[in-house]
Amino acid sequence: MTRPVRVSLLWFGTGWQESGKEAIRNAINSLTPSRYLGKNSEVPTLGDWWNIVRQYTDSSNDPVSDRVDVGSECFYTGSELNMTRDQVIDIGHSVFNKTLIDAFRGNLTCNEAFEVNENSIFHVVFSHTVIFLDRKEQTELMVSCSGDLQVEAFAGANVTLGWARAPQKDANSDQCSRFLQGKSYLGPPNGDEKIDSLVGYILSKITEGVTNRDGRGWIANDGSGMTVGSFCASTIQRRPEGPPLFRDGERKVSFNAVGLNGYRYIVQYIWDQKIQNCALKVSETCNFNVIVLKQPKGYLNRGLAVNHTDGLQPYPPNQMCQWSVSYPAAKFISFTMNYLSLTANGDDTLQICPSNSSLAQCNVLQLLEKNSNRKFKVMGSKATIKFTSGDHVSFESRGWELSYSAGFCNGKEDVYNHDGIIGYPPLIGFSYIEGLSCLWILHGKPGTLVSLSFTHINISEDFDFLAIYNGAKQQVANFSGYYSGSGLPHLNLTGEVRIAFATQTEKGQGWSANYFIASPVSRNSKTFLVIIIVVSAVGVSISLAFIAFALRKNRSRCSYAMDSDESLMLMRLETIRDENLIGEGPSAVVYRAVLTDGKCIAVKAPKGTASPVDLEREILSKSSSHPNIISLVGYAHDGLQRHYLAFEFMSGGNLRMNLMERGERLDWEKRLAIALQICSAIQMLHMYLKPPIYHGNIASENILLDELSNAKLAGFSKADYCSNNRMNPGDLSEMAEDIWSFGIVLVELLRGQNLDDRNAYKNFRSLEEVNEFVGNHEHFDRRLGIPDEQSRIMGLAKLGEIAKWCIGLGCGVERERNNPQIGDVLSGLKQVKQMFCCV
Repeated sequence: MTRPVRVSLLWFGTGWQESGKEAIRNAINSLTPSRYLGKNSEVPTLGDWWNIVRQYTDSSNDPVSDRVDVGSECFYTGSELNMTRDQVIDIGHSVFNKTLIDAFRGNLTCNEAFEVNENSIFHVVFSHTVIFLDRKEQTELMVSCSGDLQVEAFAGANVTLGWARAPQKDANSDQCSRFLQGKSYLGPPNGDEKIDSLVGYILSKITEGVTNRDGRGWIANDGSGMTVGSFCASTIQRRPEGPPLFRDGERKVSFNAVGLNGYRYIVQYIWDQKIQNCALKVSETCNFNVIVLKQPKGYLNRGLAVNHTDGLQPYPPNQMCQWSVSYPAAKFISFTMNYLSLTANGDDTLQICPSNSSLAQCNVLQLLEKNSNRKFKVMGSKATIKFTSGDHVSFESRGWELSYSAGFCNGKEDVYNHDGIIGYPPLIGFSYIEGLSCLWILHGKPGTLVSLSFTHINISEDFDFLAIYNGAKQQVANFSGYYSGSGLPHLNLTGEVRIAFATQTEKGQGWSANYFIASPVSRNSKTFLVIIIVVSAVGVSISLAFIAFALRKNRSRCSYAMDSDESLMLMRLETIRDENLIGEGPSAVVYRAVLTDGKCIAVKAPKGTASPVDLEREILSKSSSHPNIISLVGYAHDGLQRHYLAFEFMSGGNLRMNLMERGERLDWEKRLAIALQICSAIQMLHMYLKPPIYHGNIASENILLDELSNAKLAGFSKADYCSNNRMNPGDLSEMAEDIWSFGIVLVELLRGQNLDDRNAYKNFRSLEEVNEFVGNHEHFDRRLGIPDEQSRIMGLAKLGEIAKWCIGLGCGVERERNNPQIGDVLSGLKQVKQMFCCV
């Protein structure tokens, strides 16, 4: 049938729902290929399915029509029990004549009588409520799922009336549901197994009608009488695991084709005469050109892939296909075989090869057994995939699919440039791959600045990680998850910096960072740095065990003697005089010390013999890379096992002293900068270190300033890893304790005075008491006065609100409702800064 086809339907029985009828009508109208717009679908459409039928031609070599529509419709709702074949034929005869239709007195209605012409197909659709009389004459109607009836439309004009019946029993016991089962089957695609099984038989009968209109069309020449629509049914029935199907786990449905308007269907395979096999879609064939794949990851297959685990239909015979995966920035190409089903003992092979290599270097695949290796890696930026098929391909040979990914890092990469961009993948934006283990080493000279400013981090949380090390073993940060905006970290480190990136998933989009190496190591040099500290206290000279930071840089393959880059630095700490005393606490004294080169440091010395500083030293080693956390520059112990810590020297003193003695020098801009800097330091502890760390003693006396009033957080003697194991459920969490303490510091910055009895401010019973404590602009530091600009007045007011927000954590009535996190506090402070800057 080469002209537009009309399919007239006789709905037989009372068991029809409008939704079921609409699913069948939509399936018929979906056969027209031109009704599908947009790009090629991964799942075969009913239009693709119909294009197989269109390969059949008439004697003039014209193909089957490309248009199919629903024609006239009639509805029989009379008696449906103990129906006979003759009764069905009589009703089928009546639908061609309006007078005969009217004679059924409402039990047979039609929107118009069926019209006989060379472009019409007529079809009876039995509902599951129709029961046939158990006699020999009705055996075909009772046992088969579809067939043909010869009906006299009018005198001298006989027509074929195709029919199909819905299953009358459960899907497991009625053979007409045999396509709705198997290991891939989750449920009927449109929610009704009777309707969804019926669709497949109706569409198959339509294919028979258009290819064998007058009985001289396509029928198998083996004597079986099989048609284009029925030949493949027995092939599927022989599969114990059922047909391969696409699966929608969310909706619990399976399907192998899609129609218009969002419908999905399970249809029968039909005979594709070009590939001499059963198919659901016209198979793609190869030409002799090499297809170049330039995307860094994707899928490649022959046959049709379903769920990336199986093939939907056989691949064509006599093929020779070749692809080239090429991505210049790649270090390697990784391949994973999702499935492989080639003709056994045949000439069909799949080869995965390095570019321009011999066959001996290729992975040649013909069979993928249960324990076979499914993963392959080709080093370099190019790989070649070749596939050949022989003269005959069985239906069970459903092809193969592999996934490929370009890897942009592999092993260790040494970095010696002053600045640049590192990451995975740098400036590309594609997701990374599973199984990466990569290391970047930024070679800075000992004690010189190496900075990292991250521009994006998107890493699968808890499975993949990005770790930062200062030196070979000292981990300072570990990132996992998504970071953006103000949450992106900036790290200032020294000497050798290592960035390790490892993946167990493919769910993230990687990371990138701008780096700066102030003084890169020469590619051919090695360096030792040994710091020796000698302390003399109260007239007694104590020789400390050589505080040694030994850092080897870039061991070359050849052995070289120590060159001129080797250096030895000595520090002598003169602490005998009282003027060198910086501060004193319950268990330690801090002295100012002078290096032999004239530079100052601060040394924390214990008062007694018991001085457990291991945890403090460990935490400072991880966190002091932050520009607003005091830097630990050395440590040692003496013969009495007393432990000493050496810090950078902050010449400006602590914030408490500055507010009390020279608060007029700290204007509002400087105080806001101090708040931002200390909040950023707390963010480093709470958010960027794994596990997170709480400070435990955030106070103005532990905030140190340099000569330019830049602030650094110090006083880590009470710091520890967060546990949240508070004995009293009413107590603040460790992080909340830090945020509350920071709120007290904000109040001190606003008032310009120190709050000595800090614990008294934890007993507020309401937000009103908090508001009264923080006050308004009348309570602000009178030495500075109130700014003239309205935006700055609003900024200070907002700074007060942020302080209230932090301190409000101490109010039990608010604690569970709106607790701020440190990132929220930092965002608020940045808004205050914008209010000041807009002037």
